[in-house]
Amino acid sequence: MVVFGAFQTGLIPRSSPSSPAPAPASGPAEAVSLPGGGTSDGDQCGTKGYHHFPLPAGATAVEPQSAASPAFGPQLSLSHYGYAADPEGEGDIVIGLRFTTPGTKKPLQVSRTLGGEGAAVEIEGPDGLVAGAHGLPVIWPSAARASASGASDASGASGASGASVDVSDGGGGEIVVPAEALCPGHDGDSVAKSLVPPADSTGTVTGPPPYRLVVSLRDPAVGTLRTTLGLPAGGGLLSAVNLVPVARS
Repeated sequence: MVVFGAFQTGLIPRSSPSSPAPAPASGPAEAVSLPGGGTSDGDQCGTKGYHHFPLPAGATAVEPQSAASPAFGPQLSLSHYGYAADPEGEGDIVIGLRFTTPGTKKPLQVSRTLGGEGAAVEIEGPDGLVAGAHGLPVIWPSAARASASGASDASGASGASGASVDVSDGGGGEIVVPAEALCPGHDGDSVAKSLVPPADSTGTVTGPPPYRLVVSLRDPAVGTLRTTLGLPAGGGLLSAVNLVPVARS
């Protein structure tokens, strides 16, 4: 039996009970520039298996971690995700990223723009893509704190102007997916709720979530660290999904 704590694994939608119900909002079925940066995948709405960064085979599969073959090298996971509404009833899907480097004490310092390409997000339902965007910037909390204090961050760069950020030892940031990245007929609150897998009263996951969330990015530092550890560079690509192993009877 596999038990997952919804709060600990970030499976609780971020909208609060007091937030007003937002009016359905979405973007067009065409690629458009997004507020804050990036481009929507609206021209791929309804497409099944679409990913801006071609993912290797098995990248979206989820298997329980084996003690015989533990994770090694740079890894990406989702620390949280959900819908964040503002007082006007509008909002965005917010996704937290967490980087780890199990099996090594070597640092991982990625560029703030992730190789100049940003991050890609795809959310797919039974009928294909319901939301997607690429070139999305990452908000680095450590950079914001450093900028506010005038201090240098862990990478040694000062504030948001630094070229890289150290994401070793569980460092990470957030991605904001605006309503314009949603396909017509979908709203952020409903989509975010469909990212959460069903669970019983004990918190045991009983099945896959209705929608699959995939976040992917690539950065030269990822490939460099992999080769240093004797691993294939893999194009410096990292990906994470909202899928979790389901308890087996």
